[in-house]
Amino acid sequence: MQNLSPSLPAHSPVPAEFEAQSLLCNNDPRNLVAPLRAAKSALAQEQALSPQKVRELQIAILLQDEWEAWLIEREFLRSDVHRGRECLQQVRRELDSLRTELNHWAAYERICGHNPLADLVQSLVVKERIAQFLPEWIKQREDQIAALTRKMEPCAQHNGLGHLL
Repeated sequence: MQNLSPSLPAHSPVPAEFEAQSLLCNNDPRNLVAPLRAAKSALAQEQALSPQKVRELQIAILLQDEWEAWLIEREFLRSDVHRGRECLQQVRRELDSLRTELNHWAAYERICGHNPLADLVQSLVVKERIAQFLPEWIKQREDQIAALTRKMEPCAQHNGLGHLL
């Protein structure tokens, strides 16, 4: 079985008891890892925590920090995918417009006295390269989200956080 608890480094600072109480009181219990929910219950029943309980609380806080870091990373990746899709749609619209303008370059030159062909082709080539790049970039981010979710699943199941997946 995989160890789902982070190890506490020997040089790790001990969080003050009031910091732990603040963390527990100011967070929705549904979003806390199981050891922190248990610690919250223990703090409600006891005035002072034993050294063993303090150590368990430190480990639980590290696990909670790791969980929250995963949630943040996943949200950034989701945002990247969303932005990538928006950008790809915009580039595709611009490509359609550029192709239309390219078909009418001679009329533009007659009316404006400037040959737009080089500029239009250059823009078209750049947009086409972007349109080729973005789908793979989006897929990579989606694969990263899937891998991160697989990494999060055991922790979520073990700590009653499946609703956050």
